[in-house]
Amino acid sequence: MLNSTHSSTVIPNPTKAAGVDPRASIIIPPIPTPAPSGPGSATVALSSANPSTTVTAPTSKVSVTVPNTSGTVTFSLVVTDNMGLESQPAFATVSIQGPPIAVLTATPTIVALGSAIELSGAGSTSPGSIASYKFSLVPAPV
Repeated sequence: MLNSTHSSTVIPNPTKAAGVDPRASIIIPPIPTPAPSGPGSATVALSSANPSTTVTAPTSKVSVTVPNTSGTVTFSLVVTDNMGLESQPAFATVSIQGPPIAVLTATPTIVALGSAIELSGAGSTSPGSIASYKFSLVPAPV
């Protein structure tokens, strides 16, 4: 998980309060993401050392940095009204895609000078889809 040295409480800019959606929500942006702009949003990094943040209305959204992990991450939200009453928690589960795994094969593995070699990345896998294969000749040690 990520470590954060930032404070976890965000105070909204009161000059930008007009027209803010008062409903509480959690936003999980794609990577990379620019810092949110405008009223009603804040950027935070949540981690095991800093697992929660509280924002004051009218801010109702946070942009969360995706942890350095793959698998499933669950977030929760509890809202508190002006009389101090808390809601039941709402949950959102997000699957974080891990990096692809490259698998390279060469056929044949022993060849005569000037012979052709076929390189294949067909055994490579990805939780998403593979968009390109970059083959490179690694220089011999000097």
